[in-house]
Amino acid sequence: MANLNKSKTLFAFTSPRTIEKIIPEIRLLGENFEGKQWNTQTQVTFFRNLFSSAFYEGKSMPSNISFAARDRITRAPKSLGFVDLKPQIKVTEIGKVLLTEKRINETFTRQLLKFQLPSPYHKSSTDLFFVKPYLEFLRLLSDLDYLTKYETAIFFLQLTHINSFIEIRTKIKKFRGKLKTNTSNRKRFIDDCFNDEIRQLYKDEIGKNNFKTRESDELSLKKFIRTKKSNMLDYADAFIRYMRATSLITYESKTYRIIIAPFKKEEVCHILNTIPRKPKIFTNESKFKKYLFSASNLSLLNDSAERISHRLKKLGITCPAGMDIEGMKDIIESEEKKIRDKNIDNTVKSLKNNYDDYEDVKSTFIQITNREVPDPSLYLEWNVWRAMTMLDDAVKINGNFSFDLDGIPLSNAKGNVPDIEVEYEDFNLIVEVTMSSGNTQYNMEGEPVARHFGMAQQKSDKKVFCLFVAPNISNGALAHFYNLNRMNTKAYGGKTRIVPINLNQFIRFIERAKLSNFCNQKDLYGFFDSAIQKIQDSENEELWFKSIDESISKWGSSAKL
Repeated sequence: MANLNKSKTLFAFTSPRTIEKIIPEIRLLGENFEGKQWNTQTQVTFFRNLFSSAFYEGKSMPSNISFAARDRITRAPKSLGFVDLKPQIKVTEIGKVLLTEKRINETFTRQLLKFQLPSPYHKSSTDLFFVKPYLEFLRLLSDLDYLTKYETAIFFLQLTHINSFIEIRTKIKKFRGKLKTNTSNRKRFIDDCFNDEIRQLYKDEIGKNNFKTRESDELSLKKFIRTKKSNMLDYADAFIRYMRATSLITYESKTYRIIIAPFKKEEVCHILNTIPRKPKIFTNESKFKKYLFSASNLSLLNDSAERISHRLKKLGITCPAGMDIEGMKDIIESEEKKIRDKNIDNTVKSLKNNYDDYEDVKSTFIQITNREVPDPSLYLEWNVWRAMTMLDDAVKINGNFSFDLDGIPLSNAKGNVPDIEVEYEDFNLIVEVTMSSGNTQYNMEGEPVARHFGMAQQKSDKKVFCLFVAPNISNGALAHFYNLNRMNTKAYGGKTRIVPINLNQFIRFIERAKLSNFCNQKDLYGFFDSAIQKIQDSENEELWFKSIDESISKWGSSAKL
């Protein structure tokens, strides 16, 4: 049971990184361990099963296996009511709804809005915590029109009690006013404000020189503030990610500010007007569980048949007589998909082969590198997809990440598929991107990239290439791909054809396409095929990578200049 007594700010679930990843893990737990005790032995067995599953993305077994299992299950899955762990393991009523994977945004919305501090799961001996964090996040966002990640980290996380709402809102307004008139370095100004808020929050600890943190034994004020700042930014990021899974919020396309999704404003208004702000008081854990596990005790706007019928009429759709509310929701979902697809189609049409958006794509890559976008790894997938779409000689190009209704990238591609798949008349291309670097890049991407290549080649009667893009290519990943391209590996269908390039090289690659008026897929095929053939003439991976770099400025030579 979590103890809030040492906490000064709100916390968020940082594992898993995206809430959707809990679905296969809950399914694995329910199918194999329902009715069993949640003890050390069960935890170890569960994690070993998870580690060997197709959807687990880690590469090395953790040293403390039972702790790793608890980290996966007792945080978001348990706290949000999808699983019960005592007296025996059980997937709850709302957990079973989640596993149907129908309208998961509604399911996540219900449970995030139920989450409250304190609770029988999260106890506190003080009155510091009295809040439904995700509900107040929506309220603050609605009142202020937008929030930034830094505003979320510096100020929103201090909203531990509903009585402090006005104070936090006022702080943010004052911060914006000072930022607007600030004439010094913008980043320095924000950092100074962050430091000042941390000093005020932890003035008692600082006054006593109590600088110990769970993450480090280093005892210094500088390290203490740096650690708190890092944790608060992680929590802000997690709050935003989990709220995005509800589809109620999105990002402005240019400023990357967090806003209420235009298509969801009416729903958010309904939530803020109907759901009580005060956390519920439970006399025992049993009553809390009954409330938390229910799939039908929190009403959303779309739970009203009258409301949905009205929406359908506005769309010119008449429901068949006697259709139940779930059937009507299916129709609404279908219409929303059409809106989403139309927004994606409009993006594709604006990109295709005119390079009008080249400068925007290039500047977005710079923002990604500087981590000035809200979710760098997601935006890297999206922006590489935009760049590949500009080339416009493909039969079909699919980004396997998801979009929200406003056409803004929502979540990364799932772990068992390539990030981007491109079909040409004479060959196929998969594109894998990552923000990771160093040994982490090799550990996280080495095997999955090769596996995705092997799966793509197995499914295709055309030759397949894989383009691997990262801000920097690590030595380990480069050596790994160099060797896999040279030798037959049965698991990957023989020799792979993986071409790694860094982000600066990729920008030059797209710039070359623009300058040479690229219009022929044979030039693209020639670039990738030549890159693979040059392995034979390269004594090591560094020389091979150098040859790829040299060829970037020459590719597309048969295109009209």
